[in-house]
Amino acid sequence: MSIDVVRKKALALADAILELEEYKEFVEMERRLKDDKVAQELLVEFQQKQQDFVTKQLSGEFDQDLLNELTEIQSKLNARESVINFLEAYNRLLAVLNEIVDLISERINLDIGEIYRR
Repeated sequence: MSIDVVRKKALALADAILELEEYKEFVEMERRLKDDKVAQELLVEFQQKQQDFVTKQLSGEFDQDLLNELTEIQSKLNARESVINFLEAYNRLLAVLNEIVDLISERINLDIGEIYRR
């Protein structure tokens, strides 16, 4: 069998994944998260403060106030329905994809997941 045939089969698998309910739900929850202006503002603020925190840490400074702010923003994000729904949908899709990788790994007797976990 040629690599071209295997590539076509891989694309067919990808197309099948696009039709999964878990994938469709993930895309919908991602759209809802992007439409949640408050969550988006919190995410931007979190990323900026996280970058500041890491920069300070790299220079040997520990900023407890900044860490407290990050924790507070994280709590606000974790309380938003759009964030909760997105993470749940993401985890369900990830579980399906992991199952697919495990099936392939088992069939070819090579742990594909281990390669990506390194």
